[in-house]
Amino acid sequence: MSDSVALEVLENIIEEGAKANEPQATVALQQDPPEIKEGLNAMPLEELGRYEGERISSALIFGGEGKNLSQKPTLIPQYAKKLAWVAERYADMVKGKLGMAWLQESMMSSEFTALLGDTLDRVLLAKYGTYAPTYRQFLRGRRVKDFRPVGSVRRHGGTRLPKVNEGENYPRDSVTESDYSYQVAKYGKTYEITWEMIINDDLEAFTSLPGDMADDAIQTEMYLASQLYVANPTLYNAIHAVNGVNYNNKGTAALAIAAIEAAVNIMLGYPGDGNMPLNNIAIHLVVPPRLRLKAFRELGVLSLAGTTGTVTLQGVTNVLAGELTIEVDPYIPILDPTNGHTSWYLFADPNRIHAAEYAFLNGYDQPQVFMKAPNAIRMGSGSDVGEVDYDRDTRGYKTRHVFGGSHANATGGWRATYWSDGTT
Repeated sequence: MSDSVALEVLENIIEEGAKANEPQATVALQQDPPEIKEGLNAMPLEELGRYEGERISSALIFGGEGKNLSQKPTLIPQYAKKLAWVAERYADMVKGKLGMAWLQESMMSSEFTALLGDTLDRVLLAKYGTYAPTYRQFLRGRRVKDFRPVGSVRRHGGTRLPKVNEGENYPRDSVTESDYSYQVAKYGKTYEITWEMIINDDLEAFTSLPGDMADDAIQTEMYLASQLYVANPTLYNAIHAVNGVNYNNKGTAALAIAAIEAAVNIMLGYPGDGNMPLNNIAIHLVVPPRLRLKAFRELGVLSLAGTTGTVTLQGVTNVLAGELTIEVDPYIPILDPTNGHTSWYLFADPNRIHAAEYAFLNGYDQPQVFMKAPNAIRMGSGSDVGEVDYDRDTRGYKTRHVFGGSHANATGGWRATYWSDGTT
């Protein structure tokens, strides 16, 4: 992961801790920053809420999932100071100033373990926030309340409002409905720090953990979202029938300004309901990484000036330059190994008409981190806190992410997009 991202988060935590010493702090702090106690004097996990005179039940923290590191106590001054103390040490680990031996010793304190977990979670979420997955620009997003199937319904046959004469009844709208359904699912995996890594002072294995978790979560999102549309034979074909007429949203032309213009016009020819305009003007051009520069050149956004042998490259401005936003989806060639490097897609504004939609579970739209409670206690250590897992000599972490989605072909979503495989 990027050290700059981690260090920026840690500096913010340290600054919050420093503010806790200011006179306007809401809790009196006459004494020095509380020492992180070890061994038998360590604060039990179920008492983490005691800073405000309340208790957090162990069932809430563990919940059958291990300790939820995303469940944070309120950042009151006393907690902020302790968190800052841990963040400073973690920053020293990132910088290589502290080793795994120090971490192993400190992990004997349950309070330190909880504070370190909070720090790791903040670093993970910061890393996750640095990603800007392109699928969110051209697919529709929503949040769902649980894991049960959810649906989207579209009404067909609506017309403009007719004139209603004095004393007459209002005519009833004659419509039909189409729908599709899907449900979100849980994704995740575990990560282990072995006892050998600790003994070997393998700092990278530990400091890279939040970044690895964030990257795995965002890559999972991108893969699942891209699966909804990339080379989807249901969404893209030549037999989308409306009133006995077949419409085609699948082409073969290579990426070029003339081909893009033709595809835009093809989309504008798709029928709306009740003889009304569809409002499906393409605003996104989605390409694989290898077509990125070509897409910019074709749209006149990027001017390439220079000489290669006897060929001079020069960008040309055109009328589509300000009409389409270029988005790069790196999963196109992965999901479409046959034509993925030459394929390109057009999408309309998903807020008006969408080709596919994705969903997060409400309240869980970011990855969560959990830590497995150690269950091995070294005899004679004088500690009630375990060091590692009894069976495997590891410290276990887990990330969980919830995501789902579906293409919208059943509700006419094919009219919001166009795909060319670029083979001609």
